[in-house]
Amino acid sequence: MMKNTFSDLQNKIGEIIKPIPLHPNHITILSVIFAMFGSYYLWQKDIIGIILIILAFAIDGLDGALARAKNLASNYGAYLDGVCDRIVEFFALVPLFFNQQLIMPTSLTLFFGSCMTAFCKAYADHREVLNSKTAAKLKTILPRTERTIGIFIALVLYLGNYMQEANYVMWILAILSISSVVYLQYEVHAKS
Repeated sequence: MMKNTFSDLQNKIGEIIKPIPLHPNHITILSVIFAMFGSYYLWQKDIIGIILIILAFAIDGLDGALARAKNLASNYGAYLDGVCDRIVEFFALVPLFFNQQLIMPTSLTLFFGSCMTAFCKAYADHREVLNSKTAAKLKTILPRTERTIGIFIALVLYLGNYMQEANYVMWILAILSISSVVYLQYEVHAKS
C-alpha cells in the first residue's frame, strides 16, 4: 500500500517536472554531485551537508519519475540509477567512516550490506536463477528507504556531536543490512 502511494506520488511529480530540459540520466548524475558536496560539508560538520545529502536522495527518486513522464525509461537508465544509488550512499557514509570517534567497521559493514543486497538481486537475474521481475520483488529485512532514513538519523546525530548514539544507529543498520543479505539467500533459493 505504502509503495503504491509513493509510486503514485512519484508519477505525479514526474508529470510536474516533465518540462525540465534535462534527460533523466542527467538527474541521476546530479544526485551524485549533490552527494559529493554534501559529504564534504558533512566532513566540515556544516548543516549544508545534510541538506545536500537529503537533496541527493530526493533527486534520486525523481530520475525514474521523469523518465516515465518523458517516456524515456531504459535498461541503461535503470542500471545507471542502481550504480549511482550506491555511490550516493557511499558519500553519505564517508564522513561517518572517517570520524575518529565512530567505529570504522560499522560504516564498512553497512555499506557492504547495502551493496550486497542490490548485488544479490541483480546477480540472481543475471545468472537466470530468477527472472528480472521476481528478482526485483525480493523482500529484504532493511529496504533502501528505511536504510536511508536510518543513515539520515545517524548523520543528524553526528552533526549534533552525539557520536555514541550515531554509532548505535549505524550498528543497528549494519546488522539489519547484513541480515538482509543472508535473508536474500533464503529468498532466492526458495523462489528458484
